[in-house]
Amino acid sequence: MDQLELPRDVIWSERRFWFEELEAKYSVSGSPSPGEQACALMIDLQAVFCTGAWAATVILASSIIQAQIKECGGHLDWIEPDDLSWINKLRNRLVHGDKRKPGLTIQDQWLKRPEWEAYARKSVEVTFRALYR
Repeated sequence: MDQLELPRDVIWSERRFWFEELEAKYSVSGSPSPGEQACALMIDLQAVFCTGAWAATVILASSIIQAQIKECGGHLDWIEPDDLSWINKLRNRLVHGDKRKPGLTIQDQWLKRPEWEAYARKSVEVTFRALYR
C-alpha cells in the first residue's frame, strides 16, 4: 500500500535531492526572496512531496503561488500564464470536486500514481518559477 506507507529511504532521498536541486537551480537567479508565508509553506511542500502525497503537493503548491502573488502586488509577470492556469485548474478540480467527474479517484490512487507524481513534480517546478525570477 504505497499510498499509506512511508516511502523507502532511497525513494525519500531521491525526492528530497530532486526538490533541493531544483530549488538551488531557481534560487540563484538573483531574484528577490520569496515572501515569509511562501517560505514557511515550502517546508510543508517538501515534506508532502517527499512522502508521495501527490494531490496535497498540487494543492499546497498552488497555495504557495497564491501567497507569492499577493506578496508581489497581485501579479507575477515573469511566469507563464499557461503554468498558472494549469495549476489553478488542477487545484480547483481537486479541492472543489465534481460528483460526476472527480478530480481524483480511489482508482487514481491505485493505478495512476506515476501520472500524479508527474503532476506533483510539475507543480513544484511551477512553484519555484513563481518564487524566483
